[in-house]
Amino acid sequence: MEANYRIALAQLAVADGNKEENLMKMESAIKSAWKESADLLILPELNLTGLVSKDQLTGIAEPREGESFNRIQRMLADYPVSVLYSFPEYVSEEEIYITSCLVGKDGEALAYYRKTHLFTEENELFSKGNELIAFSQDGLSLGFLTCYDIEFPEPARALALQGVNFLIVNSANMAPYEYIHRLFIQSRALENQIFVVYCNRIGANSKYEYHGQSAVIGPDGKIIMEIADDVETVQIIDLSFENFKKPSAVFDYLSDRRRELY
Repeated sequence: MEANYRIALAQLAVADGNKEENLMKMESAIKSAWKESADLLILPELNLTGLVSKDQLTGIAEPREGESFNRIQRMLADYPVSVLYSFPEYVSEEEIYITSCLVGKDGEALAYYRKTHLFTEENELFSKGNELIAFSQDGLSLGFLTCYDIEFPEPARALALQGVNFLIVNSANMAPYEYIHRLFIQSRALENQIFVVYCNRIGANSKYEYHGQSAVIGPDGKIIMEIADDVETVQIIDLSFENFKKPSAVFDYLSDRRRELY
């Protein structure tokens, strides 16, 4: 029987500044993914807190494996499923990161990724991460990027050169820039011949509107699953391990590069 990898995308309306409400939404998404026997649940950028002011950030940010992480561990004890969530990581008042944490279904923190490219005002709130992260799970090589990171070709290419064949992008991309991310996630998938799974938030705050448009892109750049605008939902997609092979026997962008020219 052909083995599949089952992905759950949680396109959620994040409540900015309301950690308790967001944890409740997260638990509901985890339960839904578990009921559908998902291998991995992906949540949007900063799904724990949303976007808050600089004055609020210090009080709402948490260290790795802090109070909210412990809450998530208890959720996974009831509904065991691997999950990627995003939170403001507190190191000091001067050092706070937009961090993604991959948690195994047993509640163990497997990998952390700190957003490396900050968008406009984020530079006033957060520090930049300095490392790209690849992680092997269930026979796949996973790479992680966050929102603005996908707008640069180099991070995705660097991960692909490390052997990543499954790129996860959590996002809080706002209107009117949805079309930009749709173009980029398709480009990053095609130019590296990898899967790109993109999970964006919905909702609004005093500054921005978020419309979602979460999607899964195949290694040929084609959309193989997309979630409608402004719909709060957890959707499931099955990907065959066979599909993680190179999609073309005719060309291979990574091996056909002329590295001596650039």
